[in-house]
Amino acid sequence: MNPTDTTPQHHYRHLLIIDDLDGRRTIILDAATYSIGRDKTNSIVLNSKMVSRQHAILLRVTSPENSTHFFRLIDGDLQGKRSTNGLLVNGRKLFSHDLKHGDTILFGNDVKAKYFLTNVTDSDFEQFSEDPNWSTFLSASQSPFETLIPSSDEQMEVASEASMVRLASFPELTPNPIMEIDLSGMVTYLNPAAVMQFPQISKEGTDHPILSDLLPATLETAGRSTHSNFFVREVAIGDKVFEQSVHYIAESDLIRSYVSDITERKRAEEQLRHQAQREAIINRIVQAMRGTMVTAEVLHITVGLLLEALDASHCMIVQTDLEGGLGNHFVSVTAEHREDLVLANDLFLQHFQDRLQAGQQIMLTHSEASLGLELIAVTQQCHIQLMLITPLLYLGQYLGSISLLQCSDTPHPTDLIQKRWNADDLGLVKTIADQCAIAIHQAQLYQQVQDLNTDLEQQVQDRTAQLEQKMLELERLNTLKDDFLSTVSHELRTPMSNIKMCIHMLNQFPLEDRQKRYLGILEQECQRETELINDLLDLQRLEAGANPAAMEPIDITQWLPKVLEPFKSRTRERQQILRVDCAPELSGFQSDRVGLERILAELLNNACKYTPQDHEICLKIDCLDMETATIRFQVTNEAEIPPAELPRVFDKFYRVPNADPWKQGGTGLGLALVKRLVEQLEGTIAVDSQSGLTTFTVELPCQPVMKAS
Repeated sequence: MNPTDTTPQHHYRHLLIIDDLDGRRTIILDAATYSIGRDKTNSIVLNSKMVSRQHAILLRVTSPENSTHFFRLIDGDLQGKRSTNGLLVNGRKLFSHDLKHGDTILFGNDVKAKYFLTNVTDSDFEQFSEDPNWSTFLSASQSPFETLIPSSDEQMEVASEASMVRLASFPELTPNPIMEIDLSGMVTYLNPAAVMQFPQISKEGTDHPILSDLLPATLETAGRSTHSNFFVREVAIGDKVFEQSVHYIAESDLIRSYVSDITERKRAEEQLRHQAQREAIINRIVQAMRGTMVTAEVLHITVGLLLEALDASHCMIVQTDLEGGLGNHFVSVTAEHREDLVLANDLFLQHFQDRLQAGQQIMLTHSEASLGLELIAVTQQCHIQLMLITPLLYLGQYLGSISLLQCSDTPHPTDLIQKRWNADDLGLVKTIADQCAIAIHQAQLYQQVQDLNTDLEQQVQDRTAQLEQKMLELERLNTLKDDFLSTVSHELRTPMSNIKMCIHMLNQFPLEDRQKRYLGILEQECQRETELINDLLDLQRLEAGANPAAMEPIDITQWLPKVLEPFKSRTRERQQILRVDCAPELSGFQSDRVGLERILAELLNNACKYTPQDHEICLKIDCLDMETATIRFQVTNEAEIPPAELPRVFDKFYRVPNADPWKQGGTGLGLALVKRLVEQLEGTIAVDSQSGLTTFTVELPCQPVMKAS
């Protein structure tokens, strides 16, 4: 509209003018529904003893032909309860009536109302409100919506039960779009939400995206099954995604659709997937760094994971040599045998060497004017559209770089020219680059230590101080690595909590079986990640001595059944046999309740995991030595660990290969935690496995409490 246009604007207004004991008043009908009656809780309160408490309902109804609406007056309520004295419309007693311009309504025989539909300017309407002779003014106007009334009063009187059910469902009031088409593709009904959400749908019909291909899809679904006339589909319109539930009403040859906007839900699902992917990548890099000091292995893993995480065409990591030149190259599988890309990347690294050594992260496009003619030609030859270079720095020392490339000659689902890595992407690469720099520096120090050891006998006096310094540096780096693990574990707790909350929120919506299955998988993986984080934090606290043991008296007759309860149900589910043998003379002892419960839980959990069906798990508790006050716990299960694997069962992240019949997986931290807890209680733990049986024995010093004789 032209802002300088002074032409008076006309507006349609639905008016109800009421005369009762309170006098005359005019009500502008602009809501979707009104309750009318004597009770004060009604939308329109009538002051008369002849009027019922809930006398009538006024319902707005939308016309699909031109997106306008009229009002339907219904006696009583939509549950079938009529008013005491009924409705008189234009002198006739009616149950339901579609109001027309100039209609006269009598409520309870003494409250009179008139309905008008005006199309006047704001100034004319203000004059009308102040003019006592309103009846002449309104009677002179004509209803512009006469053709919208779909049925006569007689037809409304004999309305079918099905039509009343539809009316009672309040489709006009729901905030979600509802629409119907017949088998010819004609739009037969739109509720107000549909008109507002899709203003062109009446004009476009089945050419509108929300109705496109709806008719053939419905007929195909109905043809495949005689029992189901219902299906759900997703429709993308612009930047929004809608879920459309489609029902084929065979009795009336109508196709009804219920539409809900699931854009935010889809975005949340994508964010959850993206976040989970990145957390998994960080975890895998951390595991690689903890598992090896070979730089090549860590960098090879990092190249592949970054390629996946950043949705890039190629990834390359270049390590500098001792003189500061370009040394070892590690490339993704997509860049193997691509010497042109490797040479192009080297040119970029040389061009930006000063900025990279200063710690700057560089992102550039193929049309970057500052590149110069030579580098622009290189980008064109290699079809490079976007490039991100991140330096590897440790204590100010430049150790290499990570390069990520988007190239238009690589088949890719993303629009490469529009692709831009955001701040989160850059932060992820920077974090991984810092850890790679630590790994490289650590490997260099380790190699230097190895070199020093080769001629230690000849240079022992001169090299001792340097060797000690290097070892201290290695210990400091290990501490940094542990600190990094602790920091990552703590930082992962917050996004895991957000993921759990999002899963809970998504479960509040009606979901298909497939969506429930995916959410279930996501919830299980989220729980596994949470358990890993908690185990890492517990293990670090034990190693740091942050949680001293809290000794307290334990009554074994009350304590033991509570500890064993979850394992009894678990063994029943797995068709295993749990046998408990507790020495009768042992009724109580002094120990750390929390630590001891964790020790037994981990040992029993380990036994359940590796025991086949119909086999036995035995827990034996006895007092080993009354004089030295030592109590012994033994957990035995019918499984055998190979002798070569026994020395490693208490190592962190170690799991016996091919020994999990239930295929449950695990972190390899359980027995490491048990060993630290036993050591904290100044006890010992040992494992013996032979003749098809594996026994874990824990001996703890305690102060036993003997039963009274």
